[in-house]
Amino acid sequence: MQEKEIKQIFKKYSLPTYTRVGPVFVKGKGSWLWDSNGNKYLDLFPGWGVSILGHSHPEIIKTISHQAGQIIHLPNNLFFSEQALLAQEIVKKSFPSKVFFGNSGAEAIEGAIKFSRLYGKNKKYEIIIMKDSFHGRTFGALSATGQKKYKESFKPILPGFKEAKFNDFNSFKKKVTSKTSAVILELIQGEGGVNVADKEYIVKLRDYCKKNSILFIVDEVQTGMGRTGKLFCYQNYPIIPDIMVLSKGLGAGVPISAMMVHKDIADLIKPGMHASTFGGSPFVTRVSMEVFKIIDKAKLLDNVNKMGKYLYLKLCGLKKEFSFIKEIRGKGLMTALELRIEASPIFKKCLDEKMIINVTHNNVLRIMPALNVSKEEIDEGIKRLRKVLDNVKEEISTGR
Repeated sequence: MQEKEIKQIFKKYSLPTYTRVGPVFVKGKGSWLWDSNGNKYLDLFPGWGVSILGHSHPEIIKTISHQAGQIIHLPNNLFFSEQALLAQEIVKKSFPSKVFFGNSGAEAIEGAIKFSRLYGKNKKYEIIIMKDSFHGRTFGALSATGQKKYKESFKPILPGFKEAKFNDFNSFKKKVTSKTSAVILELIQGEGGVNVADKEYIVKLRDYCKKNSILFIVDEVQTGMGRTGKLFCYQNYPIIPDIMVLSKGLGAGVPISAMMVHKDIADLIKPGMHASTFGGSPFVTRVSMEVFKIIDKAKLLDNVNKMGKYLYLKLCGLKKEFSFIKEIRGKGLMTALELRIEASPIFKKCLDEKMIINVTHNNVLRIMPALNVSKEEIDEGIKRLRKVLDNVKEEISTGR
């Protein structure tokens, strides 16, 4: 089927919830994609941060094939080894907790919101959220998101959410009342522009929450699974959360999420209080277990730290060349270029140069390659980005 036909089918039969761009893609391998016309694209934002092992990793393909031949789905009122072993692996590599599996980051956030209500015993129900945060599109997750543009069309949102400034401890304290049950935040705000939490701020926040019996909920949907150079981003800070949520890279392409609740409070929840029909099936949990094995075996955290520093230095080099780049920030392989101009035209020009990156917050370019990205692939990406930026610089100077 031709590209034009596929696009017409999308237009006719799919709800217009996405602004789709580019060609029709048919194949992926590592950090590369091919379209229906055989053109090859460098993908430095694979799967919106989901495909942490790149596209079609051979060990993931093998695991998917094997598990599909064993068993795909079972209900969660039965025992099966795949889910139990994955829960054990996650806890061993993080903090003493118990795990609930879902399908998406938003679903895990919904679980955390419900747990915070349970923790508050109907008396404490307010949750403090952060400006510029993003936690998902379902109604609870949307209400916990600190960006008005996502909420405007769906008002009134759920009550009980109070917004504080990110990286501002005093702003947080002013929002605390006798009804405060929890605070929820990303340690690096992804959709909000790759804003990194200060260590001093996080330590103060965590200490205050401990002393005042406020749940400290960390959203690691995007930062988890090695993205920042540690397996989980909270490990970059001297803290342990009460609740942590994971998704995206947890399945490296298959839909899975996890809500982890610290063991000291985990048993507050009882059978029948929460559930997910598809959450933690034998299929997805077996694939996720393989993701952990690959991260360890291939020493991908070492690669993230090494390539993350290399990418950052290369981007700093571009900042020196182009005055419309305001700042480079991020951690590990979660990086951003904040611009003094709109970012969308640059994203589109990169697509014309057969490279995929991302735009967020209007003026921020996000680059989040696979954890196994190579130096040569980063060099190629910088080469293509520089070509685009040169073109933009010329347009600015000539007034085009």
